[in-house]
Amino acid sequence: MKEAADPNPPLVTGRLRLEPQRAEHTPLMMRVLADPRTHTYLPSDPPEDEAALRERYARLESRRSPDGSELWLNWVVFQSTQAIGTVQATVQPERAQAEVAYVFHPGNWGQGYAAEAVQALLDFLCTELEVKQFRATTDTRNLASQRLLERLGFTQVSEIRGADKFKGTVSDEYIYERGCGE
Repeated sequence: MKEAADPNPPLVTGRLRLEPQRAEHTPLMMRVLADPRTHTYLPSDPPEDEAALRERYARLESRRSPDGSELWLNWVVFQSTQAIGTVQATVQPERAQAEVAYVFHPGNWGQGYAAEAVQALLDFLCTELEVKQFRATTDTRNLASQRLLERLGFTQVSEIRGADKFKGTVSDEYIYERGCGE
């Protein structure tokens, strides 16, 4: 797998602009992440305050795990001037694999923005970082996320029962995979 000069550059699609996530995006992302619906199928809750989110984003600006074995790539997704979500990839260069994830504000669900942004992420990782295999995990109750992954060519490969417990209930998860160019 090759190393790109900038593993987290700006990306552009037909309708969206993906900016490398930085601490300065905190106020814009508070609106996206403050809506509790965004966290329905996630173990996280809305950020407690801007300071905590800013600190988290500042840590992620290194773009690498503390031991240097993974690339932590994060983009803020903009539709015009409005931040509407994030896409991210945890890349394991040694294995040419990436775990992808995404979060979008509920006001932007159902408009194809997530599919467009995730496809841009996959294309970049395939061509610039030579990632060969992708994985995504979703709560079994999150039908919209499952449809999105399937539309992008992912296939469900396994189910993890009792994967997590949060918000007073046990969460089962599906693991989805796809190769580059599928």
